[in-house]
Amino acid sequence: MQAMLMDHFVSHGGYYPRGGASEIAFHMIPTIEAAGGRVLVRAPVSQILVNDAGHATGVRVKKGQDSFVDIFAAAVVSNAGVSVTFERLLPKQIAEKSGFLTPHKGVHPGYSCIQAFVGFEGTKAELGLPAHNIWYFPESYDIDKVAHDYLSLSAAEAAETTVPMMFLSFPSAKDPTYNERHPGKSAAILITLCQYDWFVQWEEARVKNRGEEYTALKMAFGRQMLQRLYDLYPQLEGKIEYLDVGTSVSQNYYVGYSHGEIYMLDHHRERFQPEATVMLRSDTLIPGLYLTGQDVMTCGISGVLLAGVICASAVLHRNFFFDLLCFLGKAAAKSFMGKKSDVEQQEKEKENREEVVGNGYSNGSVNEISKTG
Repeated sequence: MQAMLMDHFVSHGGYYPRGGASEIAFHMIPTIEAAGGRVLVRAPVSQILVNDAGHATGVRVKKGQDSFVDIFAAAVVSNAGVSVTFERLLPKQIAEKSGFLTPHKGVHPGYSCIQAFVGFEGTKAELGLPAHNIWYFPESYDIDKVAHDYLSLSAAEAAETTVPMMFLSFPSAKDPTYNERHPGKSAAILITLCQYDWFVQWEEARVKNRGEEYTALKMAFGRQMLQRLYDLYPQLEGKIEYLDVGTSVSQNYYVGYSHGEIYMLDHHRERFQPEATVMLRSDTLIPGLYLTGQDVMTCGISGVLLAGVICASAVLHRNFFFDLLCFLGKAAAKSFMGKKSDVEQQEKEKENREEVVGNGYSNGSVNEISKTG
């Protein structure tokens, strides 16, 4: 999958939404509302409602601190991932019917991560920042061994060890509107792998109130990641205005995961074997409940878009891939006809210009006539 991703970037380049990733959700909302839907924020789902027959009938949404609202529907679509959906949101006796509570080597949470969020004084041009993503593996090309050795360390050992692998990106360098919104500033995100157990003792603590030991540990990881950043871009040293670090328990709090995963289920070979693939479908063994998102396909925007099409096809019993192909065919034909019309118009205008010149109405022809007259 990584090879496919790299081929995509090398062959076609990457894309980034103007205004940042939040623009994707922002521009989806009008389409949802135009179809009669509603988009709720600060309304986490605490439970999937199930009737006596074992059918999913809706969701229970938290409202305020202590109250809840039940929303009923003919179909419930979960984008929360397999682990959260079946381990947290459904009653255990119902979840057991799904088969996901039975251990399976192809279906288990992926790795956790540590993220460093860095702010700089200076623009993209002033700091010499690239607009592309970077996967940095300075220790060895044997990435599996490097990851295994690093993740075998204790939290204290890892915090004092040079980070052996890291993803880094400069969102401010990708977004042409960033400097308009944040003049003279730049931002970077650094990500490396971690074990969930390194921070599990703080999973029940309040966010931003996890204590000095937690803060010291996460900032030690942040300093190790910064050093790798300076290895690649030494001009950034001394330009930092802001640094914060998120851990696996931060991921749980802000994204709603259970094990601090980056991409929900682990993307290993067993996950894409037939036995696991048959399980990871939009249809579930619980009537009225459907799955979408990364766990149905793969991680990333493209994987999620395809999962949405698959899920919509399952809910409405209609092959939306066929509909998309027809739509794309019509769009391509319309585009072709438009281009053909433009070409014909350009050729007609060219013929008209040549006809005018041929009739002696250009300035040069008139002057020549005057001289010989």
